[in-house]
Amino acid sequence: MIVAPIPVFGRLPLLRFTITRLQKAGVKVICMGHEAEAKDLAIELGCEWIEQSNDPLGAKWNSGFLAAKKYNPTGVLFVGSSDWVSDNYIKEAEEKMKEFDMVGKLGCHFVDVSDDIRLVNWTGYGKGPRSYEPIGIGRVLSHRFLERINWQPFDKRLNSGLDWAMWLRAIVTDASVGVFDSDEVKFLSISTDKWDNKHKFDDHWGNKLKSEKIYGDDREKFLKSFPEIYELQEILCKE
Repeated sequence: MIVAPIPVFGRLPLLRFTITRLQKAGVKVICMGHEAEAKDLAIELGCEWIEQSNDPLGAKWNSGFLAAKKYNPTGVLFVGSSDWVSDNYIKEAEEKMKEFDMVGKLGCHFVDVSDDIRLVNWTGYGKGPRSYEPIGIGRVLSHRFLERINWQPFDKRLNSGLDWAMWLRAIVTDASVGVFDSDEVKFLSISTDKWDNKHKFDDHWGNKLKSEKIYGDDREKFLKSFPEIYELQEILCKE
């Protein structure tokens, strides 16, 4: 079993899709938050709920990872409420964790949902000291790695730099790292102008973070793996 602890703060229309997609793949979902509406949604969908303030984020994430331990999972998936994995992602991760302590993708796709749908492919950290580091969101941490770090990937005082903090713990514990090398294993991070996004899509669209814009048939081909994106668009555009 894979467990996904998701920190929750707003984004309720998107959260429902994110939880449902993970559950269809057999993932146990834990939600950490403090809003009554989010709690009601999480319980309605059969998730475990942990009452936890949004600040600091490191403590919020750690509470979910610690709660995951009781399920004795094969691994824990690091995703937020705006992150979707393709249907084959979990199965492929379970296979890779037989060999590796941490698995993930070197890059991912970002989509912006409004009246139009804009899609880009970001290939990751590139050359240099982080060249083989999987992007933070989408990492799956194995049970044996989590045991070595006491099921706490982050400094509980952190509000930012969480990806790097987790990566440092992987380095210090000499964790073995595997990456998905198939284009069929996909990861999608979603933004919209309906709420604040920590990650700025326009940094990719404007090439501040070097990314490939994807249009037309290529965009539609990629999004076939995430058909709910059009239903989400309809909901958001009605608000």
